[in-house]
Amino acid sequence: MREARRGTLEADRSGPETYHDEPGEMTLAERFISAFRLPYVLGCFLFGFVVFGFLNSLLAKYVESTSLPVALQTASSWQYLAEDALFAYSFYAPRYMRTKLWETAHSVEALLPDGRLGFRQAFAGISSARPQVGTWVVFLGGLLLATNVPAILGGPSTIVFNLDPTFSPLEFFSSIFQIVSLALVTLALSSVVWTYYSITRGIRRFSSAPLQLRPYYEDSFLGLKPIGSLALSLATVYFGLIALFLLSLLTAPSVPSTADIVGVGSFLFGLIIVGVLNFFTPLRTLHRRMIAEKRAARIAFGPKLQTVFEDSSDPRPADDMAHIFRVDMMDRKLASMAVWPYDIGILGRLSVIAASVTAILISRILALIFHI
Repeated sequence: MREARRGTLEADRSGPETYHDEPGEMTLAERFISAFRLPYVLGCFLFGFVVFGFLNSLLAKYVESTSLPVALQTASSWQYLAEDALFAYSFYAPRYMRTKLWETAHSVEALLPDGRLGFRQAFAGISSARPQVGTWVVFLGGLLLATNVPAILGGPSTIVFNLDPTFSPLEFFSSIFQIVSLALVTLALSSVVWTYYSITRGIRRFSSAPLQLRPYYEDSFLGLKPIGSLALSLATVYFGLIALFLLSLLTAPSVPSTADIVGVGSFLFGLIIVGVLNFFTPLRTLHRRMIAEKRAARIAFGPKLQTVFEDSSDPRPADDMAHIFRVDMMDRKLASMAVWPYDIGILGRLSVIAASVTAILISRILALIFHI
């Protein structure tokens, strides 16, 4: 693996620009899971759901209540299980997004003048360690601050840690384990955010490149449909994360206040709007290019269509059935040219995903407001 990596870097030095990472290399969260040599999905479940989810909650509640049945009941509640599923999902999502990117690599490279190098230039930075660490530090610092705001204001802290002589070894271990779990869960969450952002940025870079689009008579999407499918995959991961977060809120046993409903509800609505915009915005350049291609093809086709509908000094082409058939086929191909790099089915799936999450959120808010 190291030799292949070294060979890749040596090959890069002969090009116009040297890259220190490949889009296909693992993110930090993936490297953590892969270090245990387990099947990746199993590793995500074991560490995300079981170790840093269920066992962490069980230990924390046992230290708090000193009752194993109470701790088991709390850790097995729907709210905590939803959070555990969110943690496992966060470890898996970066791998899923990168896999979808590599499934489109061959199609994307064929459209770029620099081929493989152009693909790497567009999607460079996904596995870069420095920005991932920066994103991780921001997430970890934000959550540590959020979990200790009550303590700062004079109330109880979510993570209990002090130097009291009566602080038992189990309480000390529980505190350390909570901090480690929080650090690794935020590592997974930050990897999701960074991978999502990097691939979205790569789609923008790809859209601005001098593409060698396929002829409309070969592909009505001009070869760009894989990019639309990739954008849908990113949106699916994004809304899946929101859905699991929403599920953990919906299963909470406590009734939120009006301020919580307004604050959290507004935040989630904002995330939904951002997700929809992030689906369309990176594709706008391709949309304009596809419109221009369709307009140019229609203009070039005009003289051929004119020979069929107007009189000509040489009537043979208009009377030639084969010629009329070809013109008709070309007209059909032109009419079927897409102006977005996705079909109605993809747009329909995105609409269903976004509408489902929004409907659940609205129904929950109404139920809380009217005490239904």
